[in-house]
Amino acid sequence: MTLQNERSPSHISIVERLSSTTISIRWSDPCLGHYANQIWGIGLARADAICVLSGKPIRRGDSVFRPRAYRSQVPVNHHRMMLASAVSGYLQRPSR
Repeated sequence: MTLQNERSPSHISIVERLSSTTISIRWSDPCLGHYANQIWGIGLARADAICVLSGKPIRRGDSVFRPRAYRSQVPVNHHRMMLASAVSGYLQRPSR
């Protein structure tokens, strides 16, 4: 499934790096809801998509962050991804 036609969320920001494999994000979208401190974990992309943080293409096998699902609690944005390289670049930017 290709997600290239899906729009980006209204607001997305990385709250903090929790570990080398997890980050906490703030996500707000009128269609998919709001998450104040959603945990995303690193893994490999299972399909082509678009990075919600940078807008760059994601190819199957790329290193990405995606929302964590817990047993029966699957977030509505579970299919969205961020390139790990975009996350690293975002975290290295100077704060304003």
